[in-house]
Amino acid sequence: MRVGLSTTTLSSGKHSGQLDGIGVYTQQIFQGLQLKDINIQSFNFASKSRGDGVIDLGAFAPQLLLSAATTYPLISSSKVDQNVDIFHATDHFIPKLKKTPVVATIMDIIPLAHPEWVTGKHRKLKNLLFKKSVHWAENIITISEFSADKISEQLDIPRARISVVPLGIDEQYKVNVSEETKKAVLARYQLSGKYFLCIGTLQPRKNIERVINAFLQLPVAIQEHYPLVIIGRHGWKCDDLVARLLQLSQSKQSIRWLNYVPSADKYALLQASQALVFASLYEGFGLPILEAFASNVPVITSNITAMPEVAGDAAVLVDPYSEREISEAMLNLVSDPGLVETLQIKGKERLVGFSWTKTAEQTINIYNNLI
Repeated sequence: MRVGLSTTTLSSGKHSGQLDGIGVYTQQIFQGLQLKDINIQSFNFASKSRGDGVIDLGAFAPQLLLSAATTYPLISSSKVDQNVDIFHATDHFIPKLKKTPVVATIMDIIPLAHPEWVTGKHRKLKNLLFKKSVHWAENIITISEFSADKISEQLDIPRARISVVPLGIDEQYKVNVSEETKKAVLARYQLSGKYFLCIGTLQPRKNIERVINAFLQLPVAIQEHYPLVIIGRHGWKCDDLVARLLQLSQSKQSIRWLNYVPSADKYALLQASQALVFASLYEGFGLPILEAFASNVPVITSNITAMPEVAGDAAVLVDPYSEREISEAMLNLVSDPGLVETLQIKGKERLVGFSWTKTAEQTINIYNNLI
């Protein structure tokens, strides 16, 4: 079997040094297929960074517009058709091909369901073209039952054409970071002791404003003993949040914004934390939940969208719109050692169902069914 992978987003992430969720997913699928001795061909839509052996398909936008307007296949379709048996669009660059079946991975439909949370020029046109191109795929892969239902509903795609393949977990999260390394990392970020950790790019749906407000409702002694540490690079529609974080970081030692941190530091920072607070307003999956489970850290997460599906009964579920509920959950996780231990045990048990090996195997089964 010859599989073509769209690696445009992955290449861009490697070029910038920061892989996003789609970049990580594409990289893991690539590695998983390699381990199964699948013949892989990488395709790139004019990204900034291309490696050896990657076939350049040219700029995607004009070809997408032409296909949408004329129903003709991608101009560079022959480059794909003569090299692979199936094409997997892992990063929303979904081409219309002449001969080759297409599988497309769609993590979520946030731009369609909540356009107020996203940014970018020509958003309405992009959404329109995406709704067109998604129907060129013979099969849609998504990462949760919640996302599958929403994709079917919003894009008018029969549920039978949508396959749910959950994400896996980076095995490095399961490796215990030495106490010496933890101390060195904490010292580098001027942290000491336990703390609440919040992870996510600064953007409206990550709900970080409410997490801050919930934290500030805790008794002052708790705030001082268990600071709130936020890891997340500057995203979009977050100027007011960034200004507040900078002001709080200067006026209160109990709230710290670390911006982007390297993966090696993230492993240590997560394992050294008291709990992960992941009270997002919308997730197609919620990978940080699994990362915390693997790090033996209890989790507070939202009771909406895909997060309960991923967390099961291994996390404290809260209404993300309720600062009171978030605050109470934080207080419980510093005052009830028994609850912490129970969640740690359940988190480890929950992890059994998720691995990148399983993700790759289920994806290969979809390829075989289509071919």
